[in-house]
Amino acid sequence: MSWEETYFRFTTALRDKPRPLALVDKQAFEENARRVLSYAGRLPVRIATKSLRCTPLLRHLIELDTRFNGFLCMSAREALYLARQGLDNFVIGYPFFQPAEQEAFRTLVKEGKNAVAMIDCVEHAEALHYAFRGSAHRARVCIEIDVSSDWGWLYFGVRRSPLHSEEALLTLAQALRRLDRIEVVGLMAYEAQIAGVGDKDIGWKSFLLPFLKRKSWKEVQERRQRAVESLHSVGFTLEFVNGGGTGSLLATSQDPTVTEVTAGSAFFAPALFDHYQEVTFVPAAGFSVEIVRRPTPNIFTCHGGGYIASGAAGPDKLPRPWLPPTMRFLPHEGAGEIQTPVFFDDPPPFLRIGEPLYFRHAKAGELSQRFPSLYLINGDRIEATLPTYASLPEVWA
Repeated sequence: MSWEETYFRFTTALRDKPRPLALVDKQAFEENARRVLSYAGRLPVRIATKSLRCTPLLRHLIELDTRFNGFLCMSAREALYLARQGLDNFVIGYPFFQPAEQEAFRTLVKEGKNAVAMIDCVEHAEALHYAFRGSAHRARVCIEIDVSSDWGWLYFGVRRSPLHSEEALLTLAQALRRLDRIEVVGLMAYEAQIAGVGDKDIGWKSFLLPFLKRKSWKEVQERRQRAVESLHSVGFTLEFVNGGGTGSLLATSQDPTVTEVTAGSAFFAPALFDHYQEVTFVPAAGFSVEIVRRPTPNIFTCHGGGYIASGAAGPDKLPRPWLPPTMRFLPHEGAGEIQTPVFFDDPPPFLRIGEPLYFRHAKAGELSQRFPSLYLINGDRIEATLPTYASLPEVWA
C-alpha cells in the first residue's frame, strides 16, 4: 500500500475528529504481533505494558495467540488495575517501596493473582518481607542481574541492577534465605544495550554499534548462564528466566537459558525502531495534527506536535514525519509545543490549511501517556476508541 493510500485511509476515518489525536492501525498492529511471535521462536512472550499503556490493546494481544503470556508491568498499582480488568500473570518490572505500591502488591497476592515483584538488593526484599509479615502469603520475587558491558574505556548498557557478578548474586541469594516471607521464582537479565540500541542507518555509529553489540552479546549469554547455574547450585528453583526486548528478540530467543522473552515497542513500531538490523516492524501508531498556516509555498505550520520522547536529548527524540513522508522539520524550530512548521521540496497538491499531517513518536508508550484515547483504525473507519493510561493517574502518574 502506498503512503498516499494510507494517508487518505486515515484521513477518511478521522475526518470529523478534533486534532491533535493519536491512532493505531489495526492491520499493522496485528502484523507486528505476528512478527514478534516469529522472532521469539519457541518461547512465550511477556508483554511490556509500558510500551502500550492501553488495556484493550493488551487484552487484544493475549486473545490473538496463547504465546502472549503475561505482562511486565511498570508498577504494582498498574498490575492491580489490570487485574481488575480480568488480566493476570504479572511481573512488576521495577522495585518499589511506597506504601501504596506495597498495598497493591499485597492485594494482588491475597486475591490469588500470579504476581511477582522485582528485586536486586536486600533492601528490596526486606521491605517486601515486612509488608507480608503476619500474612499467610509469601512475596514471590524475581532477581534482576546486571548484564551491561563495562570495558573501562566504555560503559555499554544502562544503570539498573547493582548485581554485577556471581559473587554479588550469591551474597543476595544467601541473605534471602533468612526472610521467610520471600520466595525467589525468577531471574531477569535485560540486555538493554542490545534490545534498546539501534544499529542501522545512524551515520558513523552504524559501523561501530554492530561490533559493540556482538562483543557485548557474548558476555550477556555467559553471565546469564552462570547466574542461573549459581542459583541452582545453592538450591533455588526458578520458574522463569526472562530476557530480551524488541530489538534483541531474535538473539535472545536462541539463548537456551532463557524461558521467556519480553516485547513491547514492537507492536507500535515507533521511530527509534526503524534502525535495527535484525528485526523489522510496520509503523502502526502515531499522532495527527492540523495544518493551520502556510507561511511560504513550501512550509506548512501545524497546531501542536511537540511530543518529544524521554531520554538524553537529541534529534532522535523528535517525532518522525510519517505521512507524507517527504516532510521534514525546520532545524531551528523542530517540533514545537504550540506550533510545528514542516518543509516540503515539492508539496503534495492536496495539502492545504485544514488538512492533517501524521507523525510517529520516537518511543512507544509515551504516546499513550500524552493522549487519553487512541483511535483504532480498521481500513478507512474507526473501529473503536480505546482509553489509555493518560486518563488513569492512579495507575501511573
